[in-house]
Amino acid sequence: MSSPAKSRSLRGPCPNLLTGTTIRGSCPDLLADCFFPCLLGLVVAAGLAACDGARSEDSAAPVVAADLETAREFLRANPPDGTNAAARRRHMAAIQEAADRLPAADYKAYARAWKADPARADEFATADVLRYLEDAVDEALTDLRATTVRRGVAVWHLYNMGYVFKTPDCCFGIDLHCRAAPRLAADLDFLLVSHEHTDHRSDALVAALLEQGKPVVTSFQPGTRRIDAATGAPHEMTLGGLRVRIDIGDHHYRDPKQRNNMLMFQVDCGPAGNDCTIYHSGDNSNIDKMKPDRPVTIFIPHVEVGLPIERSIRTLDPRITLVSHVLELAHSPTPPQAWRWSFDHAFKTIRNVPEPKATVLTWGERWLLPGTEIATR
Repeated sequence: MSSPAKSRSLRGPCPNLLTGTTIRGSCPDLLADCFFPCLLGLVVAAGLAACDGARSEDSAAPVVAADLETAREFLRANPPDGTNAAARRRHMAAIQEAADRLPAADYKAYARAWKADPARADEFATADVLRYLEDAVDEALTDLRATTVRRGVAVWHLYNMGYVFKTPDCCFGIDLHCRAAPRLAADLDFLLVSHEHTDHRSDALVAALLEQGKPVVTSFQPGTRRIDAATGAPHEMTLGGLRVRIDIGDHHYRDPKQRNNMLMFQVDCGPAGNDCTIYHSGDNSNIDKMKPDRPVTIFIPHVEVGLPIERSIRTLDPRITLVSHVLELAHSPTPPQAWRWSFDHAFKTIRNVPEPKATVLTWGERWLLPGTEIATR
């Protein structure tokens, strides 16, 4: 896998170093006045060709990263609207640069310290990207609690594949993993967990929900509503008044040991939720196992696990795709296991998809399904 290095376009025209005039004189003069400018011209021409190639490969790539505070303010005020991806990406570049400076080992130590040593976690959280993450999630939780959904669906992206959804009927989460996750126990009516990997779950949140008698669906954890994924058969249940259907996918379909180990959640939000159907495929890599039985409104796939993103979008034809598992900080941004997928890489996977049909959210962002009516206090 390639490193998720940032791609940047050049700004403005490249300078023209050649005058185009006829040079006359002795051989030494010609060497100085003609040969070297011509040589420079060849270099510049090659540079221009490279510029054009960079532009054609990714014409909307970020140019200059804004500072993190400016980025958060801009992204909060400008959620994806089908026209503003280029402007958003310029601000997302600030988050990317801060993330690239954080070693994966530091994030893992930070996550281990959440419960065992909160003071140590606070020390790690002084890193720019972790401070941004914690502040963004805190803002999302405040916004979630202040938002009443009168009709439709409100979506908050917290981290990685973790989302909170709010309808007029209930509030639920899928694959929540972040330091603040346990604080959501009072807000959620139920929780869905696609698989056992730690970047998709919060054990403290699961424990808090079970203590309150709230449903948690997993394939692995005692005390939860455990789904036997090994059979590969779909399951169906009603949670919070919503229909939840579960397909069984493959984390890595080419590996026989990595098949039938992924819960993929279809949540039908009902008339009050504008008949929105959410399809969250977790870390599934097998397009043939995604079999929603209703038209998909919101599709949430892993950016790079073997699932062909554009073909999946064409197959499911959702109203919107939220490409996820981006900037998972426990993964390295550098080879040999460069699995911390960048924003630029995520946008590249949807480069042939019309902008209104696919996008990428950043940590803490809220997105409203078109037609959603909310009230805030």
